[in-house]
Amino acid sequence: MSESFVRDYVVRFGEIDHAGVMYYPKFFDRMHRAFEDFWAEALGRNYHQILDVEGIGFPLVDVHSSFKKPYRFGDTIRVTIHVQRIGTSSISFHYRLGAPGEDTPRAEATLVVGVIDMKTFQPRPLPDDYRATLERYRDDSQDNA
Repeated sequence: MSESFVRDYVVRFGEIDHAGVMYYPKFFDRMHRAFEDFWAEALGRNYHQILDVEGIGFPLVDVHSSFKKPYRFGDTIRVTIHVQRIGTSSISFHYRLGAPGEDTPRAEATLVVGVIDMKTFQPRPLPDDYRATLERYRDDSQDNA
């Protein structure tokens, strides 16, 4: 069984729209916040260190998402991340956004990021220690999600 990265976040007032629900771009902002938190927990390096010290970037190159149920101000978003695929210079992450006590996700997304050198913005191979860490979070059952 693979490891899961799980983090809870509360929907803030500035994230809701006129309809009183979380505005859809905020879902992606929340996923990126979880992505940054993932590296600190999984690899023991904060995102600043990865980008600015190690010089490794992860630009988004593809996204597929579905939204099933809204979040409102004060709701708790439970973000779960698994790794779907690890390539030479790209990684596919599966995000499940739910809520504590709920079995059905409110949103799901697959985000594919490239692996680049921050100085040249050219693709670069994923370092071996990153690959080993990502393998712990790999969940092949998400390939057809």
